[in-house]
Amino acid sequence: MRPLLPVVTLLATGCVVESIDAIIAERGVTDCPSSSSESSGSLDTSTGTSTGTSSDTSLDSSESSDTSTSTGSTGDESTDSSGNSSSSSTGPSLPVCGDGVVEGDETCDDGNATPGDGCQECAKDSIVFVTSEVYQGFALGGLYGADQHCQSLAAKAELPRFLTFKAWLSTPTMPAADRLFHSPGRYLLVNGLVVAQNWEALTSGAIENAIMVDESSQTRESGVWTGTLVNGQPALGSEFCKDWDDDSGLLKFGGTGLSMNTDSAWSFFDQGPCGSELRLYCIEQ
Repeated sequence: MRPLLPVVTLLATGCVVESIDAIIAERGVTDCPSSSSESSGSLDTSTGTSTGTSSDTSLDSSESSDTSTSTGSTGDESTDSSGNSSSSSTGPSLPVCGDGVVEGDETCDDGNATPGDGCQECAKDSIVFVTSEVYQGFALGGLYGADQHCQSLAAKAELPRFLTFKAWLSTPTMPAADRLFHSPGRYLLVNGLVVAQNWEALTSGAIENAIMVDESSQTRESGVWTGTLVNGQPALGSEFCKDWDDDSGLLKFGGTGLSMNTDSAWSFFDQGPCGSELRLYCIEQ
C-alpha cells in the first residue's frame, strides 16, 4: 500500500491547485491573500506613481524655474542691452531748429528760415545799446556793478528781458567773450537797425551800424568803458581801473572804445584816465 502514498499526495496537491485556481478565477488576482506581494506592489505602484510624478513635477518645475529665470535674465539683459545701446547710440534728444517748438537752449523757434523776422537760427534778436548815463571807470562796482547799471537802465526803458543785460566789459582774468552769450541770432539797436548778424559778425572787426543809440533810442556819440578788444578778449596793456572797482584806480587807466565807430575802434580805441566819465555798452543775453 505504501506505493499509493505518492499518488494520494499528488492527487491531494492537484486538488489544492485546482482549488486555488478556482478561487483565483472566482475572486481575481487583487484579492490574492499574499500581503507581502500586495504591499510590495502597492508600494511600488505608489512609489512609482508618486515618486515618478513628484520627480517629474519637480523636474518640470525646476526646468520651468530655470527656464523662467534664464528667460527673465535674458530678457533683462536684452532690455538693458537695448537700453544701453539706444542711450549710447542716440543719447538724449537734441532740440531741432525749425520744428516750431522752443526747447533746449533755443530762445525762439518760428518754424521758418525767413531772415529779419526776429528769430534767426532759433535765437531771438538781441538788443544792444550804449548807456544814457556816464560813469567813472574806478567806480563802476566791478563787472557785477556794470551789469547792474545795464539792467537798471533797460528796466527803466521797459525793454523786454531787462534782467539779462550785461556790459561789454573785461577784467584781466574775465574776458567779455567768456561772460556773454555767443548768440547765433542778430544784434539790433533799440531802433531796429542791425549791428551784427550774429556773435561772429559782432566780434569780426567791423559792425553794420555804430552802437551809438541808448536804451531810449537817443543818439550818444562818446567814449565807452570796455577794457576789451573787438574779439572779446581783455585789452592788452590796460590797467582796467583796478578791475573797475577801486578808488586807487582813480589815477590809473582803462581801455575805451568809441560809440560812433563801426570798425574795431567801437570796442577798443585807447586808454583813458579812470576818473573820466564814460558810458557802457549793454547787450541782451
